[in-house]
Amino acid sequence: MRAEEFPIFTLEQANMLVPRLMELTTEAIQEVDHAKARQKTESILNSADVVENLETEIAEILQRWSQRVAEMGVYPKGYFTCDFRSPDPSTYLCWTYGEHEIKHTHKVWESFKDRKPIDDPRLNGISMSLN
Repeated sequence: MRAEEFPIFTLEQANMLVPRLMELTTEAIQEVDHAKARQKTESILNSADVVENLETEIAEILQRWSQRVAEMGVYPKGYFTCDFRSPDPSTYLCWTYGEHEIKHTHKVWESFKDRKPIDDPRLNGISMSLN
């Protein structure tokens, strides 16, 4: 799916999904760690095939994680990082593993490294008055 096909979330709605994102991401990280541990053991016994198998297994773990995240309506990006479409069409809400709530945004044309603290009240679902 393209980013513009994902639903729009207020900050409150997006934060309600963070516990599930944490759970899915923790599971994926544990799977990657188990695969790496297995690779260390198997590399003693085998050769280059082990490294190739590990890379394939990790790619499959990351693909499953991305698919599960996308099924939640969240745009998976990078290594355990997600974007949520916000009420502002030029801005994503940004979450990465280890954060317990969403506190950052970036423009749709920017990346994770361009994140800034949230300062737009519209992202909270609050209408701004012009008066």
